[in-house]
Parts: sequence; structure tokens; C-alpha cells
Amino acid sequence: DLPEAESELVAGYQVEYSATPYLLFMFGEYLNIVLMCAMMTILFLGGWHGFFPVSADFVNMFPEWIVNLGHLAWFMAKLVVFFFLFALVKAVVPRYRYDQLMRLGWKIFLPTALAAVVIVGGYVVYAGVQA
Repeated sequence: DLPEAESELVAGYQVEYSATPYLLFMFGEYLNIVLMCAMMTILFLGGWHGFFPVSADFVNMFPEWIVNLGHLAWFMAKLVVFFFLFALVKAVVPRYRYDQLMRLGWKIFLPTALAAVVIVGGYVVYAGVQA
């Protein structure tokens, strides 16, 4: 994300592109955001299922297309919430400089990831967890 700083006067490497290629870059970026939001909705929020339990007898009272429309409405509502959160984080969180990002990656993220691998590996070996 660092090569294309939106707060700069130019859009990083995208300054070399004119109307249609720039449009395709932006369309691809936002399509990627929507697909990430859809994946997060499916993986972490239960996809098209609602937050409240519904009995099968209640669902069977309605035609199938209405039930499918309800599933689509739940999915789209969750997707819009994730998209809003993504846009909020993108707008609020400050951008790191390259040196800060390298320090963060090498001194914080890498040791944390290696420690997590060692801890989980030790748990699997000593607790007798079978794959």
C-alpha cells in the first residue's frame, strides 16, 4: 500500500496511467476490497445465516425465493459492515514510512510469528494433539 499514497499529490506509480488504465486499477482495487469483505463475511460472520436462530418450521412457511432473498439480505448487510470498517480503517490509520514499516516487520511481527509457531508446535507435541 505504500507505493500509492492517497494523501500525496500524485497516486504513486499510478501517476503514469491515464483515464482507462487508471480506472481499471481503481476498479480492481475496490473489487479486491469487496471480495475480501465477502470472504471475511463467509469465514468469520457465518455467511448468509442470520445472527438469530430460526426454526425450520418458520422457514418452511415461506417460498424458497423469499428465503433466498433473506439470505442475500443478511450476506449483503454483513458485507457492507465489513466494507465500512475497511474504509474506516483505511482512512483513520496513519501511513507508515518505509523505515518504520521495516522495523515493525523485523522487530515485532517476525519474532511474534516465530514465537507463535514454537508455542503451537510445543502444544501439539506435548499435549498429544493428533492431526
